[in-house]
Amino acid sequence: NYPSLIPLGEIVEGVPDLLCIGREVGIPSGAIDLLFIDEDGLLTIVETKLAKNPEARRTVVGQIIEYASYICGWTADKVYEVANAYLKSERAPQKYKNLSLYEAIQKLSGISPEAEGEFSAENFSNSIERNLRSGKMRLLIAVDELVEPLRATITFLNKNSNFDILLLSVKNFEESKTRKVLIPTLFGPVKPPTPPMEIWTEPKFLKKVEECEKDVAETIKRLLEFAKSNGTAEWGRGKTRGSFTFVRFKNEARISIFTLLSDGEIWLNFGVMWNRVSKETLELFRAELNGIPNINIPGDAVTRGTFPSIKVKALIEPSNLDKFENAVLSLCQKIEAEEQ
Repeated sequence: NYPSLIPLGEIVEGVPDLLCIGREVGIPSGAIDLLFIDEDGLLTIVETKLAKNPEARRTVVGQIIEYASYICGWTADKVYEVANAYLKSERAPQKYKNLSLYEAIQKLSGISPEAEGEFSAENFSNSIERNLRSGKMRLLIAVDELVEPLRATITFLNKNSNFDILLLSVKNFEESKTRKVLIPTLFGPVKPPTPPMEIWTEPKFLKKVEECEKDVAETIKRLLEFAKSNGTAEWGRGKTRGSFTFVRFKNEARISIFTLLSDGEIWLNFGVMWNRVSKETLELFRAELNGIPNINIPGDAVTRGTFPSIKVKALIEPSNLDKFENAVLSLCQKIEAEEQ
């Protein structure tokens, strides 16, 4: 309820605020007490323990690292699924209740919908995916007291790992019978936020695409021309993978439909359209896509608002590519009809 009790900004200036996206998140080895995310797509796992209990001290570090190793196997889709389910639950803070993860992050960070081109859902998902693949996340053990053996362990791990592991102690003072004061103390280094990556350009993207198989590269080029002819191709950010997003604008509303990466992966942005397009329209779009051989978009893309992916290889056959483009155009027409 009070993520501000985690005072990351006191250690490194510019660290983004945290959004709670799960409580008692079930995984095979147990349940994560709290799960947070920030606008950089960096996850924070929080475990609470009594530091004075020697057995708890010995097990909590191994436990939280085990949780982290499992979470690193997630995809951005899985993060969205967990977050969206929590934000729809009774436990979600009223301020963010029934918002999608992306909408909640926008609200937390004070980013207006008009600035979506600068902070797009696709780039946010890309950041989540990149952090998971590289094992970057923040682990936080909340304890009643910062005991020295635990400090020494945390110091060692921070020097020899790709993640931040921190200790948080919260002292509870009763100012009066009706008011308590909570004073947090944080121990452990926090790496500064990653500087924003450069936006890709069409020439740079096409040069990267040439590394793909010839049929895949030609299909990517055709999809780029399709996007430019039927809407807007917005260039994304990335270190090694370029991307563009096919976007349509209707009554000043920005609706992104798919994101194409330079290595031949296509993200279908149900997670963006989820709260902006009727479920019936999205279900029809899903059905049309599933009519293409080797494509199977799960139902939770519509019900949970995820970002399923397909391979450009599935569209190399001209008839399959035609079906994909027709499905996208049909979706655009239905969206326009809904907004009239």
